[in-house]
This record gives sequence, C-alpha cells and structure tokens, in this order.
Amino acid sequence: MKRYIIADLAVDMDVSGRTLKQAAAYAAPANGPADITLKYDLRKVLELNPNVKDEEVAEYLATGAIFARHMLSFDGLYIHSSAIILDGKAYLFSAPSGTGKSTHTEKWIRLFGARYLNDDKPALRLVDGVWMAYGTPWSGKHDLSENIGVPLGGIAVLRRGEENTITPMVPAEALPYIMSQSIFQLPREYMEKQLTLMDRLLRDIPVWKLYCRNDDEAAYLSKKMMTK
Repeated sequence: MKRYIIADLAVDMDVSGRTLKQAAAYAAPANGPADITLKYDLRKVLELNPNVKDEEVAEYLATGAIFARHMLSFDGLYIHSSAIILDGKAYLFSAPSGTGKSTHTEKWIRLFGARYLNDDKPALRLVDGVWMAYGTPWSGKHDLSENIGVPLGGIAVLRRGEENTITPMVPAEALPYIMSQSIFQLPREYMEKQLTLMDRLLRDIPVWKLYCRNDDEAAYLSKKMMTK
C-alpha cells in the first residue's frame, strides 16, 4: 500500500488507473501508522453495482465512499459539490450532477480570480472548532483539485431558475438537500455520527438556496451574499 495525506489524515491505499493518477498529488512518505487504511474487494464492488461496468470507475467510486465513511471517525464528511477558494476561504456549490454547479464556479474563477479546491467531493472536517474544506483525489473527471485545506466560508444549494435569487436556509431546511449530496447508505452508528456532524455544520456555516440562470449576474449575486 502507498501512503497519502488527504484532509490532513494519513491514508494507506492500494489503487490503480484513474484513482492512482488523481491521488498522485497527495502521495507522502509513510512515516508512522496510518489514520485510515482503505480496503475493498473490487469484484464485490462490481457485483453490488451492476450498472458500473468499468473497473477504474468502480474503484474510484468505492475508494471515495470508503474514505468518506472513515472520515466520520475524524469529525469529517463530504458533500458532493464544486468547491472554490477566494480570499482564503472555501465556498461550496452543491447540486445534483448536470445542474450547473461547475458552470457557476467557473464564473467565480473567471470574474473574481477564485481557484478550484475540488470539483466533485471536497472533504469537510471540524478541526479545533473550525470547519475546514480540503481537496481530495475524488475530484471529478477533469481532476480539478488542490491538496490544501482552508476555512469553510459558506455553502450554496444550487438550482436552475428563471431568475437569479439567493436566500439563507435554516438548518432544518438545508439538511435534506445536504444529505442528498452525501453518503446516505450507512450503518446506523455511522449515520448517527454523520447526522450529528451535519447538524453542527449547518449551525456553524451559512447555507444559501441559490436559483440562477447561466449568466454572470448570478455569480455577482452569489458572491455578494456569500462573502459579505
């Protein structure tokens, strides 16, 4: 197994293909014991996911899910989202695939000089009372990621709309949206831990409901509200 540092955690895993390539930036010397050791049976993964025919894709999905489950033991979780960094803080845009979250974050990069933290599965961890966002090797098909951690500034739940609007969400309203973009097939003890962490996250970090058109005005609006 090779050692990687992901979300400030020492992770040992034996991967290949796409996952190995995207993990290259996270490789590190194996000094001391690992915090997390990722083990999986690829044949079993394929059996449980009959719609996934590609072994590289199956490995990518399986290792990402296993890492997310282990992260719960270190006050960590992930939200399927596109995460960018601006002025030293991370901002997440979460939505189902194909909704336009990457398109929206590209506008932040072009208009405001932001840069990608992760374009698929950024890790979030509560470290010494501060929510930190990290890049991970599970960074989408274009591998847009950076191996750093920065304080989390806000989360937007993004949906397409005929008008550009952004409104704050209370934790009870935001929870179903955030849960739908995280791991929701977990054993009871893991799910209880995840719900506890999400409750803390949604009380600590501003969450916004963003309806937007595919125009620059949407980016100016979301930046104005999320960074003020």
